[in-house]
Amino acid sequence: MTYIFRVQDSKGRGPWRPGFSHKWKDMDREIPDPFYDEFPDIDLANETGNLGCGCANANQLKKWFSEEEYELLLKLGYKAVKLKVDRIVRQSENQCVFLRNKPLRKNTVRIALYENKEEQANELYHE
Repeated sequence: MTYIFRVQDSKGRGPWRPGFSHKWKDMDREIPDPFYDEFPDIDLANETGNLGCGCANANQLKKWFSEEEYELLLKLGYKAVKLKVDRIVRQSENQCVFLRNKPLRKNTVRIALYENKEEQANELYHE
């Protein structure tokens, strides 16, 4: 059983979608390369299922989202989750590309990426 960790909204979309990161991302903070730069030879043309990017653990996820960025994402309806995946396509010390038969929004478990931010979000939004 393989689990990955990621930040996503209730529809299973991650916050790196085009035209959205400027709303929450600290543009001065360095992050790892996106998967298509880190894995330039990846061939996803014949893959089936729900494709996503995530991390092997919460510490890797923190490379992508600072505490302040994550606080903004919580306010925008995103949360850190753990989900079971069917196959890891590619993996590095920064991220993994995975396939899942189920939609990304289904059967996820919320995790506390930054404990104090999670408590504040629960108080504000009563999830």
